[in-house]
Amino acid sequence: MHSKHSILISAAVFVAIAAPALAQSNTSESNRFSWNENYGWMNWRGANSSLQGVRHNGRFLSGFIWANSIGWINTGNGVTPPATQYIARSSQTGQNFGVNIDSTTNALSGFAWSEIVGWINFGSGPSPSRIDSSGRLNGYAYSENAGWINLAVAAAGQFVALCYANCDGSETAPVLTANDFQCFLNAFATGNPYANCDTSIVTPVLTANDFQCFLNAYAAWCP
Repeated sequence: MHSKHSILISAAVFVAIAAPALAQSNTSESNRFSWNENYGWMNWRGANSSLQGVRHNGRFLSGFIWANSIGWINTGNGVTPPATQYIARSSQTGQNFGVNIDSTTNALSGFAWSEIVGWINFGSGPSPSRIDSSGRLNGYAYSENAGWINLAVAAAGQFVALCYANCDGSETAPVLTANDFQCFLNAFATGNPYANCDTSIVTPVLTANDFQCFLNAYAAWCP
């Protein structure tokens, strides 16, 4: 087993490799559609050619879902350090609303926003939304104006899968490469909340444990 120091040293060898910024969606290219009976398919990766699609950031989501019938759905604009999650559903234009991920159960909570249908609740109903161990979304989100949004339409072969370890959001196989390590290192160095892989909330939030956590996520591969 590697020590924390050896993990840091091993990861540092990738410093010379260029890496994209953290804006790219890490939703699976193959599995990116949820379904709503009133408005049809919702694409979790396609916003602005995936540059603004939904991104798994450890304890929260960010980016946009695209639906042809209702346009953009904002899952959150990103958490500003030292916060590790969104705080409240304050307004559709503020920085506080968004979809959070529970660090223990991987259940989703909080609200996304659509200019057409309003607030979309990811933490309500008999089968609330959650991320399973493979990165696949399950359950439903709910909008008073749109109804239930099914995140795993198994019968239609469609579901949403998020890959935390795909830090650079690449689409070309293999999706996990050395670039993802460099991307993670960049996030860690700049204090980006994405690097809080172990979802800790104790100061300092970013530690060597996050490197081990990222290595574990990388080894598990993507759905």
